[in-house]
Amino acid sequence: MSDIKKTRALQKKVNEKHIALYDKTLGIVEFLIKNYEQELKSAEFDFLDMPKNSVSTLDFLISAVGKIQKGHRLALGLDNELVENMEPEINIIEGVNQDKI
Repeated sequence: MSDIKKTRALQKKVNEKHIALYDKTLGIVEFLIKNYEQELKSAEFDFLDMPKNSVSTLDFLISAVGKIQKGHRLALGLDNELVENMEPEINIIEGVNQDKI
């Protein structure tokens, strides 16, 4: 077997393992979200008064789903380009009167 074929076979095997791991991880995160949803529904506070630890937990779970999705897309070859963490672009417009916005 040529080096190229060996490399492709190894890449396929690694991607299959990644996909299986991402599936398991997504299942765990889904379980956590369902249980967390029940906790929030039974909590004794209004949504806008949610404690900071609840907000950070929710942010963590959303972030986990995003990371799993990125990994899945890479392992499945759905993204042809390398996925980079890019910050959104912020355009600053000079000379704008903020009172008129």
